[in-house]
Amino acid sequence: MSSKLVLKDDLLNHFPEILDHVSDAVFIFDHEARILWLNKGVCDTLNIPRDVFIGKTQQQLVDEGHIRGSVVYSAIRQRKEVSGIVNTRAGIEAMTRCSPIFDSQGNLVFVVCTSTDIKELNDLRVTLEKEQRQSKNYLRELEYLRKILLLNEDFIFDSTQMKSLLEDIMKLAPFDYTVLITGESGVGKEVIAKTIHTNSTRKNEPFIPVCIPAIPPNLLESELFGYEGGTFTGSLREGKTGLLEIAQGGTLFLDEIGDIPLDIQVKILRAIETNEIRKVGSTKTVKLNLRIIAATNKPLDQLIKNRTFRKDLYYRLSVVPIHIKPLRDRPEDILPLCHRFLQEINKKYTLNKTISKEALDVMKQYSWPGNIRELKHSVERLTALSNGDLIIPDDVKKIFKYPSVGDPENQPAVTESPIKEFEAMEKDKILNALKQANGNKKKAAELLGMTRTKFYRRLERYS
Repeated sequence: MSSKLVLKDDLLNHFPEILDHVSDAVFIFDHEARILWLNKGVCDTLNIPRDVFIGKTQQQLVDEGHIRGSVVYSAIRQRKEVSGIVNTRAGIEAMTRCSPIFDSQGNLVFVVCTSTDIKELNDLRVTLEKEQRQSKNYLRELEYLRKILLLNEDFIFDSTQMKSLLEDIMKLAPFDYTVLITGESGVGKEVIAKTIHTNSTRKNEPFIPVCIPAIPPNLLESELFGYEGGTFTGSLREGKTGLLEIAQGGTLFLDEIGDIPLDIQVKILRAIETNEIRKVGSTKTVKLNLRIIAATNKPLDQLIKNRTFRKDLYYRLSVVPIHIKPLRDRPEDILPLCHRFLQEINKKYTLNKTISKEALDVMKQYSWPGNIRELKHSVERLTALSNGDLIIPDDVKKIFKYPSVGDPENQPAVTESPIKEFEAMEKDKILNALKQANGNKKKAAELLGMTRTKFYRRLERYS
């Protein structure tokens, strides 16, 4: 028994030395996020002596520029393990995990954090992939399983149109050609783009989706191409890596490409043609190795006629054009989609909702202007408003303002879809805000809690 105590004491005495031999950076904080101890890995990573850090808070490290980002405070606030990305002054990007430790009364005593260089993780992944390639049989089985998972999780369909589309995707995926995906809003253009990426030779590299309208026009160039430090007021001192560069080796998905300004179109075209970019404020070029997939719900041919979209960029993007038909043209897909959405909702909320065949027949008669996105929101509404576990035709007719079941023709008389209802409500709010602000758009945006960019976009949509 005494030998065990001696061993335990010896272990405790050498514990700091043991942690110094751990390759990861290890911090120990108190309940106020003040550093109590750190291992040699932290000192090596930040290139600063240990005694400089002891007693400082995580916020002080951020304020002094040693790191960007903090996970400790989230772990303290949420009282559970939290993970996140932290960047160092030296340009190291680290995956950080912080775990709170409590005493017997449940009081927070310590927070232990470990950080691993993401580059090291990527190197380990590359090594693992090389080892996996040694077994061709294993890889074939892995590819087969991935395709099965793909069909079960991302591609939900039963129509011949989508089956044919999937066959085309499997044929073109291995080639690095640019792809232009067209179709109405909500048909699943990003799902198609992900499917192409997942079945390509770039599947183990990043898939970076970019929604063009979500980025303010004045920031779009710097977000896509990056910038050098100090290029403009408010820019980061060390500069910023653009999304095109972040997607290196993988796939960049440019959603709503029809909304991209003409001056940026020229630079996108050049990036595709030369496979290189130049950051804002830089004279150096950066070589690119990526695939570009673009998507739009707008008629690009009409935009070309209106001279708001470049014809040469259109030809560059549409080497392989893909058109996704709207849901109303493939009603066979409504049943598997509904079952999938119900499965997700039942799992999330511990429900046992099902939908009757008759209810599905009624849903097939609807035109679904919002496509799959509208269908998903409608299923969510049905699960919330239906009385029993079985969703029946009356439930469907109620949310879409159908006539009663006793209607002799039993035909849908839809006045508005849920999306149309929402848009009408949002339009009223915008008009009321403009009245309150006496036509001042800036004040109206503030009243609604919207950014000016978002407000102007909504205003343009409803005008």
